[in-house]
Amino acid sequence: MGWRDDWPSMPDGKPYDGMNLLQLTLDGKSPFGGVWDVRLLIREIEENLSTRVADIPFIDKGSNNYGFHLQTPDKRDLVARLARGDVNMPDFDGFPIEVQAPEARFETAVYNLLQSETLIRSSRLLYSRVPVQHPGPKLTIPQDLSGRRLFVFEKSEGVTNTWTDLSSGYKFLLLEQLASMRAALFRYNPPYEFAAEHLLERLFKFMPPSLAMPVAPTREFWMHVLEAKIEATIRGEGEMIGWEDDNETVGPAALAAKQSLLRAIPYLLPVDDSPEGSLYRLVLEHGDFGIHNTTIAIQAGSGEPLVTSLFDWETACVWPALLSDPLVAAGPVDLIVDEDGRPSVTRLPSEATQVDLETYAGWANHYIQMLYHEAPGYRAAVRAGKDFRKLWFALRDWRGGNSEEFFGALGAWAEKRARELDDDER
Repeated sequence: MGWRDDWPSMPDGKPYDGMNLLQLTLDGKSPFGGVWDVRLLIREIEENLSTRVADIPFIDKGSNNYGFHLQTPDKRDLVARLARGDVNMPDFDGFPIEVQAPEARFETAVYNLLQSETLIRSSRLLYSRVPVQHPGPKLTIPQDLSGRRLFVFEKSEGVTNTWTDLSSGYKFLLLEQLASMRAALFRYNPPYEFAAEHLLERLFKFMPPSLAMPVAPTREFWMHVLEAKIEATIRGEGEMIGWEDDNETVGPAALAAKQSLLRAIPYLLPVDDSPEGSLYRLVLEHGDFGIHNTTIAIQAGSGEPLVTSLFDWETACVWPALLSDPLVAAGPVDLIVDEDGRPSVTRLPSEATQVDLETYAGWANHYIQMLYHEAPGYRAAVRAGKDFRKLWFALRDWRGGNSEEFFGALGAWAEKRARELDDDER
């Protein structure tokens, strides 16, 4: 099977168009027959929501999940998200249950946490469950859906991916709404219990199984986290570095870089001298913020777009304000800030013209200006944390391989930057 189901074809060989699934299933002609049973999905939703599925107008797929639009007899609209991979399938090689189960529990906790935060507009979760791995060998196709994570939401008004259909003015209006939502998320203070429970498990690889300090919104705590991350990433000489498939071990350049990085930590993490101690305040990061993870309704009469929900919190995490990432995916590009907090653009299309580049720059300026207006402390946090951010995101974005070259360059940068900062303090 690999790590996910293939999208099915119809008897004529054409890809299934996602339509008429309920009737096909009732007629015994489900396009998913032989892999998983649509009737089991319907039964689980009906039993847990005390309703009946009257229609499935449409189903599509993402990289990891199927997405179902469901309707009840009273015309209530629901959205179900079912994993395309089943941990009980023979030869399954996707994320193991040890990753999937905590991730599903965390995402459920996020939706429940944000239900009352109207400015963030998180989707309303109605039902969810984590995948369950059955004991024993996986020799036959599962007869149930328990190995697939499932989420059911109240369907928000609107659709996704409407960017290309909007006029220039409405694109700017939509960016203003996204900036307001992003600012609200930056201002939001997650409960300490939530942060303490989920912070470590949501940090990207590599980390130790536990920390020696309790979670706290302080410079000292994040110095400890960064030290633990470096120690877990670059272990002893000759030990594995990166992922098993990389077949690499810690060499002399990486080992020397480890010491350089550890020595630089006190210089790279700024002292928080703001009156409210806001730099290390814990924030909830969406992790994949953009138009592709929102529903957008077009207002009757005016034709104006309105963001009605923000979904897909699978990559969310908790970390300090000075690491908060204002990136928003807007159509063909990502709108970001540079190390000094100035608007910038990345993920540029290769065929972009000069006019396109000017347009993208205009989007970035508008979005970031609105974001700073709604969250005045955002730019100060970005600028204060520029060295911490450079190191943190470099570690996050490393995909393994070439460890000697990668960490050698990173260690050299850390040494140089620490000397510069030390000279500035004298």
